[in-house]
Amino acid sequence: MIKKITASLLVLIMIFALASCAFIKDKNIEPTSPAPVLSESVELGEKKVAVLVPAGTQFTEGTLAAKYIQSAYSANVIIKEYDNKYDLAENKNSIISVSEQVAKDASVGAIVYAKATRTTNNAITAAKEINPDLKIICIEPEESADKLASKSDLVLCVDWVSAAADMVACAKAQGAEYFVMSHPNRHTGLAGSDDTSLLAATAKSAIEKECQNQGITFVRLDAPDPISPGGKEAVVKEIREKLKIFDEDGTISGENVAIFSTDYHIQDELIKIANEKKYIYISPSFPSAYNGIADYYTVNLPQNPYDTVSFKSEAAKAATGNAKHCYYNYSLETVLLTGAVHTAFDLMAGKTTSQNLKERIALRLNDAAASDKFAIKSFGGSSNIFSAYCPAFETLK
Repeated sequence: MIKKITASLLVLIMIFALASCAFIKDKNIEPTSPAPVLSESVELGEKKVAVLVPAGTQFTEGTLAAKYIQSAYSANVIIKEYDNKYDLAENKNSIISVSEQVAKDASVGAIVYAKATRTTNNAITAAKEINPDLKIICIEPEESADKLASKSDLVLCVDWVSAAADMVACAKAQGAEYFVMSHPNRHTGLAGSDDTSLLAATAKSAIEKECQNQGITFVRLDAPDPISPGGKEAVVKEIREKLKIFDEDGTISGENVAIFSTDYHIQDELIKIANEKKYIYISPSFPSAYNGIADYYTVNLPQNPYDTVSFKSEAAKAATGNAKHCYYNYSLETVLLTGAVHTAFDLMAGKTTSQNLKERIALRLNDAAASDKFAIKSFGGSSNIFSAYCPAFETLK
């Protein structure tokens, strides 16, 4: 009982303390975005939740959200970063070694993969060989969601059908006549007929269909993989060359071109291209309010990841170039991670089971979302995969 009361108090302290200083740069900015208020207290036991996030700036909001959550549950949540580099020898991948390290820690009872990057499936296998009782939650997987679900208690992903309708409508409102989608073949090459096979492929299909529905020409731009020997430079070079060819052969025309990529490595370069050509830049593929815009325009991140309103204000002031922006003004990554961590505690406490999972995850995600526009759906016919989304694409200015 004492721990339950303590957990509730910690959450309230987190909300109000962090809300009082929204930005590192300007502590006088008051946040107006919602923050989670629990309808049911979190029962903390003896076991901790380990949140695994890719290192560096690859998943800006995920790292920010993990630290925000840890500030509320400092004794019960640990953060482990892994180097998200791809190795031909998969067993050498950092996500696997970090998962094994966490599994050996007897104080850890659950792992939440804030972004289930490639080889997470192998990482879970390795972790469960050490500790088969671990509770596992995966968010927005880059590999087969259904395979991950067979080894996990819960898989959460973006509802890309709803997201596609939202972003394409925003692009159209900005005057888009063409929608150019760039992605490495890795993001679609593994796709099968099952819509849980690869979410990036699902996104591509949904966006292409939505462009047709809204009368916009969809243009696919295949590009090299930034993890290949040529790196980011080769990707950017290929995109620029193909955009030039598209313009010359009439595939695209003028400035009413929306440009979007599932590749988080190149978001800053896409904004640069959009500024040069007066194109429409679409926020990245998670989607996230922060990735891309924060890096290119050097906008300070909020300490409170829910505070997208103040962030948008700062970003709008900094975005003085020629690009138009379709900006995702909602902390979807933060909501998914917050709901996942609370569900991990619920799983360990026995309050959430496979029998009541749908009801319980809806409770935790709706608490975290604090929005009546946030929707949760079962996904792919599986009992433990759910997609979620809140419409929030809008112009930056």
